[in-house]
Amino acid sequence: MKGVYYFLFVVSILASCRKDTTESPLPVVTSGNLNISMAYRFDSSMLQTDTVKYKNAAGYKMSITRLQYYLSNFKFLNSDGSTYSINQVCYLDAKDPNFSNIKFTGIPLGNYKGLSFTIGLDTTINKTYYLPATVENNNMEWPPAMGGGYHFMKLEGYFVDTSGTWGYNMHLGNNGTAVAVSLANKPFSITQTPSNIQLKMNISEWFKNPSVYDFNIDGVFSMGNMAAMLKLKNNGSDVFND
Repeated sequence: MKGVYYFLFVVSILASCRKDTTESPLPVVTSGNLNISMAYRFDSSMLQTDTVKYKNAAGYKMSITRLQYYLSNFKFLNSDGSTYSINQVCYLDAKDPNFSNIKFTGIPLGNYKGLSFTIGLDTTINKTYYLPATVENNNMEWPPAMGGGYHFMKLEGYFVDTSGTWGYNMHLGNNGTAVAVSLANKPFSITQTPSNIQLKMNISEWFKNPSVYDFNIDGVFSMGNMAAMLKLKNNGSDVFND
């Protein structure tokens, strides 16, 4: 009998061991993360702020002292033709390293041909007090008396003409002035490890293509000047073309 009890005891121990060592299948990873870093240039030169050193298409030497803007309505074009959309609002500041990167999570794994996005906000978001009341968002508010919502971009600095040095404020806001950007040939892959790409804004393009923006003709303040804002909008579609 002792032998029988010992046999049953050994069998039960082995069964218990087999049960304890059975591993659950690993979860299937179907998505990954994307980090986008922002960089800035003025034609062939990397941006140096607060220095009157760049020459725009109208012939004026100019500086950039402020560049703050929103990107939103991101769409990622998969190689199979499908599109993955994220309507994440991203605030960027060319002078603040805390706002020089964008992080996306949960993007389906795959090879992507390119992406598109909006400089600014769509009509569902561009409403007074819609965004969280951070210091940055509060500073980007567009006056309610002028339509409300938010600035889409603040591009400011100084320029020099034959009469002296003058300030300029190129502001975009109001529905209808958001800029659609399409980068159809910006391939990247989303894998199980974070992917990284860079977007580089050529600030010179705001003032030259398809129309030359002349401060002394089109205005040094675009806010409240729809013709000036529309000219900037039309020039802005290719500012991220490398």
